[in-house]
Amino acid sequence: LTSKQYCDSKIKFFIAKFIGNSYIKYTDPYYGKRDLQYSRISLNFTTNQTEGLMVWMGKGEDEDNDFLAIGLANGTLKVVVNLGERICVPLIHSKHSTCCDERWHFVTVVQNQTCIKVYLDEELILFEDIDPHRKYTALNYGGICYFGGFEIGRKGNLPVSPKLKFY
Repeated sequence: LTSKQYCDSKIKFFIAKFIGNSYIKYTDPYYGKRDLQYSRISLNFTTNQTEGLMVWMGKGEDEDNDFLAIGLANGTLKVVVNLGERICVPLIHSKHSTCCDERWHFVTVVQNQTCIKVYLDEELILFEDIDPHRKYTALNYGGICYFGGFEIGRKGNLPVSPKLKFY
């Protein structure tokens, strides 16, 4: 799809390849029944890019919206979580291994209230309590998930990344 074409048809697929400004916007039909104090997202990906956005759970309309983002920064996995009041906590995988090696990687992010666990290739690589005071404990993402990027004009501190594949 080019940046001026849209696909609103319901389709099934196993692998999505993102090129240029392409992305997938998914609306969760079960959002109203979910326990927002617990979220879990898992995906397989492969890329040769060192920077980019893979997943954004949240409306993304302004800086006050809750979100959970997964991306790459300097070739390493980066997770950013905002549970309220623009308190964005970046969690960066500090090992020297790179995720932009064109090999398939499996990532899981678990949010249990304010505790965030990140698994890369089934190894726990990050575990942090982003707010021990438990002021905000729910991820009110509005049932919206973006994969591979954002709508045109979206402002954000994680850039849109082409050439990311998800399985």
